[in-house]
Amino acid sequence: MPNSTLPPSTPETTDVSRRARLAVAALAVLGLLGVVSHLDAAGDYPGLGAGPGLTVDEMFNVSEGFRLVEATRFCFLGELTWQQIFGQQEDLLAAAPAGYHLADHPPLGRVVLGLAHQTVTALVAPTHSETTPLAPTAARFGSAIAFGWLIYLVGRTTAGWYGSVAGFSAATSLLLMPRLVAHAHLASLEMMITLAYTASVLSLAERWATGSEAPRVRQAVVPGLLLGLALLTKIQAILLIPAVAAWSLLRFRGRAIRPLLCWTAIGGVVFFVGWPWLWLDPLDHLIEYFARTTERAQLSVYYLGNKTPDTDVPWHYAPVLFGVTVPLGLHALAACGLVFRKRQWWHDHRIVLLVTCIAFPLQVFMTPGVAVYDGTRLFLVVFPLWAVLIGRGTMILSEWLSQRLGQLSRGTKWLLPAAILISSSWGLIATHPCGLSYYNIAVGGPAGAESLGFEPTYWGDSLTRNFLAEVAERVPEDETIAVFPSLHPLQWPTFTKHARVWDHTPRRLALYGTPDAAEANWVMIFRRKADLPEHLRKAPPDTKRVCEVRRAGVLLAALYHRDAPQNPSAELRKPRPDTYTEANH
Repeated sequence: MPNSTLPPSTPETTDVSRRARLAVAALAVLGLLGVVSHLDAAGDYPGLGAGPGLTVDEMFNVSEGFRLVEATRFCFLGELTWQQIFGQQEDLLAAAPAGYHLADHPPLGRVVLGLAHQTVTALVAPTHSETTPLAPTAARFGSAIAFGWLIYLVGRTTAGWYGSVAGFSAATSLLLMPRLVAHAHLASLEMMITLAYTASVLSLAERWATGSEAPRVRQAVVPGLLLGLALLTKIQAILLIPAVAAWSLLRFRGRAIRPLLCWTAIGGVVFFVGWPWLWLDPLDHLIEYFARTTERAQLSVYYLGNKTPDTDVPWHYAPVLFGVTVPLGLHALAACGLVFRKRQWWHDHRIVLLVTCIAFPLQVFMTPGVAVYDGTRLFLVVFPLWAVLIGRGTMILSEWLSQRLGQLSRGTKWLLPAAILISSSWGLIATHPCGLSYYNIAVGGPAGAESLGFEPTYWGDSLTRNFLAEVAERVPEDETIAVFPSLHPLQWPTFTKHARVWDHTPRRLALYGTPDAAEANWVMIFRRKADLPEHLRKAPPDTKRVCEVRRAGVLLAALYHRDAPQNPSAELRKPRPDTYTEANH
């Protein structure tokens, strides 16, 4: 195996064989096609399989990405200035021909989504809509492509470090993490920052963690550029700086200062140059951006049966969620890479860096007073780094089995790792396309997790296309649907514009409990318990469930009717693949 004869303190990267590169590339293509084949949000492209339902953040990401791409095109034509593209209301007042810049996040991730939207819609037009030109499904292609690149990056890098089998295992493990795969289906920034964060860490590990010499300044250039791109994507990139600085200073002492300064300087310059909004008022806008993480509206979190503000969540929320949302078999393989005494991980400086960049984000979100919410979304960046450890663990386990089973056939040593990987696919299948609701068997799967008080769903992804089509069939056009919960004042008004499955039979939505919904006979709920009062966590009073989305025995979304018959089986039709009724349970 690669590196088996090397001193543990001097890891080297081996050449990756053509066969190994092709195997990892095939997995990346498989991951990309698997995501794209089930990508449709709400009727944009009915020929595609139904993906997760439209989440609240996607509506803003797609809109801003579309605006940035279109406005930049007009800027190149001389019809707009960069101030008009990146100015906010206080900068432009009424003089805003391109609208106002949404500066809650840097622009790079949204520009990628906007480019994906424009490219896909130009090649294949979405279903015609009278309400909006935007098609969130088209923008989702950006996240799908980023996921494919992530698989290839992790697989090839791991293969170079620990051999082709380790690379194949690491790449496969990414395909088996339901939470990560679910984010690959969404037009959100999570997949973009995860790819950028991973690329930054692996680039540093390749250049700074091999050999015993301190890195030279020129070895900070490429990692610095990648740091800048990560900073331009989402604020989680800032977690890289203290983690890498701590690792570098502990290893190289004062010799690390120059390359660290160069690395951070290049990253900072790329960040500043790439976001023209900062140019308008550099100091105030930098303060505004970084202060926004502490001045944002507070969210509620449902954890272990209790509802708490996001800044008061118990310290163990982040490590527990990480522990129960990755398939248990994958955790076991990663543990093999960390506990075998003959392969002490702390002698491999690459792994020490990866462990540091995994542990530091988790530690930040364990700090009292730091806001953490929405499951694993804020620390999703650690999942691909964990996949490298899974690949390393697969290699170590196979070596151990080879020693114990040396007299048997050569392929025998791969049986146990292969069985672990295959068994880890259960959660992906059982929760598709609602992978954000996945929990592993350590807590009894999604059903056991709900009984223990974990959040069953949180972002609206359980309002799948087939469920919305069922709602359209059951609710007469002239009736109002009361909806709950609301994660943003514009969530439901914007939702109706993007739900193309309702385009020919538009539905009136009103927030449950408001005067507009007082006479509504229909109630549609996705079960984010953190924002559901106790009387809505099971069913609204005096209603019967008409159709639902259920995965692995857990109710994720449902439509209720106040006048439903006492015997649902007398009226309800056979449900579609993504919807089930009380008659089936």
